Amino acid sequence: MDTKTLDYKAKSFELRHLLGYFILVFGLQVLSKALQMAGIIKMPASEGLAALTAGPGIILVILAAWAPTLAAFIITGVSEGLTGVKGLWRRFWNRNITFKWLLVILFFCSAVRLAANLVSRLVDGQAYPILNLPDPPWMILTAFFSAFIANGLTEEFGWRGYVLPRFQAKWNALTSSLLLGILWTSWHIPLFFTPGEPLYGQNFWRWAPYTLLMTIVYTWIFNNTKGSVLAAALLHASSNTAIIVLTSIWHYYIVLGLTVILIVLIYGPKDLVRSSIEKLAEENFSVDEGLTAETFSR
Repeated sequence: MDTKTLDYKAKSFELRHLLGYFILVFGLQVLSKALQMAGIIKMPASEGLAALTAGPGIILVILAAWAPTLAAFIITGVSEGLTGVKGLWRRFWNRNITFKWLLVILFFCSAVRLAANLVSRLVDGQAYPILNLPDPPWMILTAFFSAFIANGLTEEFGWRGYVLPRFQAKWNALTSSLLLGILWTSWHIPLFFTPGEPLYGQNFWRWAPYTLLMTIVYTWIFNNTKGSVLAAALLHASSNTAIIVLTSIWHYYIVLGLTVILIVLIYGPKDLVRSSIEKLAEENFSVDEGLTAETFSR
């Protein structure tokens, strides 16, 4: 394996700092949702700047939503100083997303859903609608950018930018993904019991497998874009808007599960990155096309 592709990995596991990170992230989440459920914090009917008129409690809710990213910068600042903070921030702008991986990021989830839709049609013998576009259809772009900000930016500096590189310093990519998937899924649990949250009242056990499987996909894309936080944030947004392709949930899980198994078998559980020979050929092609990070840093 070409070690240049693994430069985003942390030098060590950093257990003490990781514990501090998770205490901040889970602590803010549990506290804010508990206060919401108790009625101490009243969620506003409107969103955006108007939501700030709901009182000081809304600040805690906002901090909890941004906790994965905020905690990443706080713990990095405490442990590595300003240099570490700048390094984490630069990982959002590293420009290691080639056109091929950009297509994967934007259309992976929709492609899997479309395949599952076709399976559902074949197995059930029903003409499931393929698209569930908003009215007007261009509002899907608004949904994408909203998810990019409200989910991608608020979380991915933390889960993928901070935690995943440290997990991979201790475990292989597959194990790291599964452990992170359990933690990431657990962080969402309070949302299922908090009125007003999008996940409120939904079936957790039907939702959780998706997050666990997708965590492996996140690692696969993150590692193959040399630790790009932007890639993870874009994938977060695209996965949240891929619901426009409709299918049976269980058929979707089957197709997604088989796809994830193929990714692990083809790319290998160690790093979910192709062998050094294949990677070297790809990097040489990227140099010819002027798409490498070195080109942009000149």
